[in-house]
Amino acid sequence: MLLTIWLEIHIKLKSENKMFCQCKNEQNFENLQANTNICPVCTWQPWALPTLSEEVLRKALILWKALNCEINNPSQFDRKSYFYPDLPMWYQITQLYKPTNVKGKVSFFVDNEYSQERTIHIQDAHMESDTGKMIHQWWEALLDFNRAWTPLVEIVTLPDFTSADEVVEFLKELQRIVRYNNIADADMEKWQMRCDVNISIREKESDPYGTRVEVKNMNSFAAIKRAIQYEYDRQSDLYNKWEKFDQQTRGRDDTKWESYLMRSKEDALDYRYFPEPDLPPLLLDDSTLQHLSASILEIPYRIIKKFKQEFWFHKEYINAIISDKETLDYFLDILSHCEKWNEKTNAPLIKGDLGGFAKLIAKRISWPISARMKENFKSINELNFTKDKFQQFLKIAQEWKILDNQLKIVMDEMIKTWKNPEEIIKEKGFDKPAIDNNELENIVKLVLQENPAIVEQYKWWKTTTLWFFVWQVMKKTWWKVDPKTVWDKIIKELS
Repeated sequence: MLLTIWLEIHIKLKSENKMFCQCKNEQNFENLQANTNICPVCTWQPWALPTLSEEVLRKALILWKALNCEINNPSQFDRKSYFYPDLPMWYQITQLYKPTNVKGKVSFFVDNEYSQERTIHIQDAHMESDTGKMIHQWWEALLDFNRAWTPLVEIVTLPDFTSADEVVEFLKELQRIVRYNNIADADMEKWQMRCDVNISIREKESDPYGTRVEVKNMNSFAAIKRAIQYEYDRQSDLYNKWEKFDQQTRGRDDTKWESYLMRSKEDALDYRYFPEPDLPPLLLDDSTLQHLSASILEIPYRIIKKFKQEFWFHKEYINAIISDKETLDYFLDILSHCEKWNEKTNAPLIKGDLGGFAKLIAKRISWPISARMKENFKSINELNFTKDKFQQFLKIAQEWKILDNQLKIVMDEMIKTWKNPEEIIKEKGFDKPAIDNNELENIVKLVLQENPAIVEQYKWWKTTTLWFFVWQVMKKTWWKVDPKTVWDKIIKELS
């Protein structure tokens, strides 16, 4: 059975104020007292009229460009009518008939090696207001309107997905797009990005789409992947039993690894959509559109292609650099300022091609900087070394002043302390004369003499003891020699 998927993704926009009033657009509701950021407008009081936030509109228009959309000019807002206690006016303001952003497309990489590309088409990316929050507590139902009328963009794709892996990689790309361009934080754990998945199956591609089932409100990539697999198996089982089912909306209980029926078929007629009478059509002037068209956005897909084609980065380097916006900016800033460093030092920093220098930066960011960030839950800008010190380190590495194994030690010390690389090199004695061949052979013999029991273990085929000898020799030589050279010397001496 062939799987067909399309998505409805809700992303909370990052703006100072709510969508239609001046109340603060809070991003973290867990630490906010209930009903703090509210006013007559966002609580739908009589005679309080909405006014569209200019910043919200600007964020939505940046997304228009990032998703390669066409634009409706003019566009309009519509009322979506339904009753629920968190909607005291019994409607939500959205865009159905003429959304601002339509007919987009997003390209991304499907596989971990960044070799297989895929393009998904966007039906529209429309603005809409969020609802309040209903809290069930014992025998009471409480209402918190802090979230009411906070700005959302709902991105609706076409049925282009054929696997759960495609869905997850697309959502990761979308999350990076909105984060890199300061459109949204898209923290799924905080419900700043959530996804409804529409799933149908059919026997062959020439068949019409099967009955659609929508699985609502999921906020993690893993849960989305599990939900798709579960629904595929459930529908396949029904088809194999020749059992029919209607179009429906289902909820997901991820703790039980199953879904449950919420409601049966629904369409636009159920919501009684009509043009929002309190908001005029949205008409954008030419200067606004020209300014947006000229703006430069950071698109992860293009950045990854550049890293692969120009710098020949492998996946570890790419994953480390695109892991978050701060790390990406850190890398690009150091790379772009290389000529300024040359002016300061009156010496060429880059020897050879730019790609080689880019790899040198990426190598240290992917390890040990990324590891240190994860261990301490810190961003790259919060670690205990500045860009200037990192630049000094890169210059030392470029000029091959010390060996690669010594560079690793210096980098580790820089991350742990506030010291600059030159200071660490002197403390470790890495600036002393190199070890000559005769001296190295004598040190190897000394290490073997000091550890006769371990030599005996090696003779009884415990070859892992070689690493012990290498480590002892490296310490005695202050890491001034290449580990492979030491390895070869030890094997020669033991043979």
